[in-house]
Amino acid sequence: MKQKKNKKILTIMIICIIVILIELLIMLIIYISRERTINHIDSLNNLIKTNNGYIGVGISDFNNSNYLSKKIYEYTDDTTKQKQNVIATQSKLVKYDNNFNLIWEKTFENDYDSTFYDIIEVNDGYVVVGSYAKDAKQISLNTRDALIIKYDYNGNIIWKQTYSVLSDTEFYKVIADDDKLIVIGQSIYENMELGNHITGGGIIVKYDMNGELLEHNNYGGNKSGKFNDIIKVDDGYIVCGKDATNYGILVKFKKNFNREENDTNLISKKVVWQRTYSNTDYEGFTSIARNNDILYLGGAINIGTEKDKDGNPIFQYDAGIVSYNTNSKYLGSYSIKNSTHHRINTMVIDNNNLYVNILLNVDSKDENKISMIRKYNLTDVNKLNDNIIYSKTFDNQNNFIINKLTKIDDDIMYIGTTNKECHFFTGCDYQNIIEKYQEKNS
Repeated sequence: MKQKKNKKILTIMIICIIVILIELLIMLIIYISRERTINHIDSLNNLIKTNNGYIGVGISDFNNSNYLSKKIYEYTDDTTKQKQNVIATQSKLVKYDNNFNLIWEKTFENDYDSTFYDIIEVNDGYVVVGSYAKDAKQISLNTRDALIIKYDYNGNIIWKQTYSVLSDTEFYKVIADDDKLIVIGQSIYENMELGNHITGGGIIVKYDMNGELLEHNNYGGNKSGKFNDIIKVDDGYIVCGKDATNYGILVKFKKNFNREENDTNLISKKVVWQRTYSNTDYEGFTSIARNNDILYLGGAINIGTEKDKDGNPIFQYDAGIVSYNTNSKYLGSYSIKNSTHHRINTMVIDNNNLYVNILLNVDSKDENKISMIRKYNLTDVNKLNDNIIYSKTFDNQNNFIINKLTKIDDDIMYIGTTNKECHFFTGCDYQNIIEKYQEKNS
């Protein structure tokens, strides 16, 4: 009788151990599955040369940093009402020596996510622009406040200013003009928010070198208007982006562009001229480059239309270039590959050559995001596609994303991110790309 009882207890114990082992196995599978979906981010958005090296800006979760720590924050999702722990994507300011050895990393210290998009050097330091989430509500709504910061040469903050017109605001680009800072970006309503505010959309803002706000203007509509790039001309500024209908826009502002209180027109009186191009995708014009009196606008342009099974139109887009002169006269447009949805990210002109970087398969959920660089000669604006000097596709690596082409000294550089290192248990580590453009061994 006692032996039967002991045998029964042993059986129960074995069953309990098996159940525990199964639960542990399930927990391990869930953990591995979750960890494998985590992509550790480290990416550059811009890079400039200094007198003793290079300095760049971008984003990182600092998972592999020797200088800063990974940050995890908790917030409650407004939709599901569930608490979530999230690894923060943080802005980064990074210093390299002349051989691209890392000297230090800095971030904008806040409790949630932040991003740096652009940087310039001024007479006593650096100015960076981007955006940040100031609280958990902004995280849940996916909205931001714009951010501009001046740093000294050692990465210490001299001053910082935040900026917001509507619920979701970001600064994307900054240039210096004499002793002023000209910044462009976007300020729009959050998703599903309605209103008739006239100073949102694509925004252009002027600061002095002490961070005092001087002027503001806008164009494009408060739901999705956006300025992506800017160039300075003798009597003002030319910006490109998109309007509320997702049309590509090209807008020239006066040098003194402040929208006065009594300027309630949809198009401000400080706008010299504006042009729309209805054949772009939802990002509009992403980049602008100037060669003498000709402007080149990059983005994705419509190359045709198909219909789905219900007869609804499906627009086909490809990376493309649209050209105007500096008086806003349309000159022509050029498709890059005549295939699936690609888009030009940035462009740079050097010695009468136009360099473009193209992100391939931008809307694909299944294919890797890879980049292409193409070089054109600009001898004849009407024969751009006949003047391709060089083309290279970075298709030998996973997710090779070039965020920026830039001219540094005598070199064309490209920067961005790639996830060439992936691990079974811990997911993918995205790493910085900093490489010099070369045409040999293509």
